[in-house]
Amino acid sequence: MTFKDLEEAKKVMNFYAIANYKPLKLRKSDKIRVRYRCVVGCPFVCLISEDKKGTGFKIKTLKTEHNCEDAFENPRAKTKTIAEYFRSKVQNNPKYKIKDMKLDLKNQFSLNVHKSILKRAKRMTLQQLQGSFLDDYNRLKAYANKIRESKHVVINLAKDAMAEGKKRFLRMYICFNAMKLGFKQGLRPFIGLDGTFLKGHCKGQLLVAVAQDCQNPFYPWLGL
Repeated sequence: MTFKDLEEAKKVMNFYAIANYKPLKLRKSDKIRVRYRCVVGCPFVCLISEDKKGTGFKIKTLKTEHNCEDAFENPRAKTKTIAEYFRSKVQNNPKYKIKDMKLDLKNQFSLNVHKSILKRAKRMTLQQLQGSFLDDYNRLKAYANKIRESKHVVINLAKDAMAEGKKRFLRMYICFNAMKLGFKQGLRPFIGLDGTFLKGHCKGQLLVAVAQDCQNPFYPWLGL
């Protein structure tokens, strides 16, 4: 197994330790290698170092045998690792409770993690997600310009001006010519509005102008 860097190797080893209930300890760590051992008397060892024949790092020594007891409080269950594990769950539900996180780890890995670690992990996850959301919004202008390369589309991106020259996303309007022609040529002369509230980290509304054909199914043709 190879890794692009030691950070990736450490992340994999942390998840290995948690998934296998083993209290691995980092015995050696520098710029070119890491070495993991288990408790005293356990034969497990894993050495990861530079791959001199290629790029990145690879496992050079690995003894997977264990004769130790399962660990219910694992030193590898660090804040960053816990945050990585809960990333998708917190993204889907930013109000995911600490007690539910604790129960999840107990059920999945028989792991007991202190609430302070879980609180830090959730805070770290929310901060990372907020950064990724901001990055996504910053790409909207480039996305709109890419769509405009098609001559058969109308798109309008609006932003609120804020203090210090900053801007905040306000709304976005998209209408493809094919949708407009479909409305004119095949649908009833009726325009309705459908939508949903966005309940995730970035709140708001997603609206769609809809029409109906002769059999009554709704046909979306304009996004707001």
